[in-house]
Amino acid sequence: MKFFKLSLLFVLLTSFSMSCDEWGGVEDNQEFEEEDATGKPDGPAQDSDILQEGYPSSVSLYSFTDWFDAENKCSGWYAVVDVSGEDAAVFSTMHFTAPKTPEGIFRELEYRGETPYIVTNAGYFYNGESLSLCIHEGKVESIAAQMAYPDGKTVYPVRAAFGMHQDGSFETTWVYCPDDGAQKPYSYPSPLDNDESTGTYMTEMPGVSYEGAKLWTPKEAVGGGPMLVLDGKNVAEEYYFREVLDAGGTAGLSRQPRTAVAATADGKVIILVCDGRGMNGSLGYTISELADKLISLGAVKAVNLDGGGSSAMVGKDGKVLNRPSDSGDGDVTMRQVPTALVVTAR
Repeated sequence: MKFFKLSLLFVLLTSFSMSCDEWGGVEDNQEFEEEDATGKPDGPAQDSDILQEGYPSSVSLYSFTDWFDAENKCSGWYAVVDVSGEDAAVFSTMHFTAPKTPEGIFRELEYRGETPYIVTNAGYFYNGESLSLCIHEGKVESIAAQMAYPDGKTVYPVRAAFGMHQDGSFETTWVYCPDDGAQKPYSYPSPLDNDESTGTYMTEMPGVSYEGAKLWTPKEAVGGGPMLVLDGKNVAEEYYFREVLDAGGTAGLSRQPRTAVAATADGKVIILVCDGRGMNGSLGYTISELADKLISLGAVKAVNLDGGGSSAMVGKDGKVLNRPSDSGDGDVTMRQVPTALVVTAR
């Protein structure tokens, strides 16, 4: 079965698509500050509202620089998107059978006659195959990885996903696609009984009759993990090990390039990409720092997506805004990804 084969690829995975050189510990959060003319911190951080020309009023794009101390920072970009009202933009989660760079996806959307404003990478993948849930226009385009292999054990990870329903409302939940032939995603009230930190794992796949399980049918959805923000609270570290992501290479406790999607209390979408590994002088975020950043922007629910060299945001001119970490000191290098977050004109 194709999906079983896809899941089995996970055993070869050292880092999903996100190789990390170091697994550092979580550092104490410090007040973020912005640089003055000398490039050093001077006062509280303020994000720069730029690149507004050519965007509708429903799409606001910002660059940011958050300082951890006098020498270390995280920088990147985020978009705040209003999906309601007459001038609303369209938020989509897309899967591509032939993986493309975010710039390539932008060009394909233009070829289709659409007007793209924002394109970023989305879920985890390996060897061009998606390992994360993707639902587009109500159709399941790819399913969540059914198995993981921490410490050589076969386990069944129940991971976070972010979805938009037909009425425009947003939901975050934990999903698994039971191996019942239907390959449909089911929502669960938690990551269930997995916990890498204690070496405790489920011995059987979660089924459709599991307490609290329900068929999940959003219009658009993307999976990743871990859950970052739940009911306005930072839960990143709480669910990181329970979603069995440490062995996969998400490197949640060290600062890395990252991508995330979130929703605000008033129904707007936040899409954030940060640089790391020294690109643009940025160290990146830990997953906890990323959650705090999103909360500071008004997020009440948020999910981490694929990161590392995959993290990239393309703006309305079709050019990548950040500097993906695979670029090193050379030309900008973007990874080809099978799933993407897309914001287009209605």
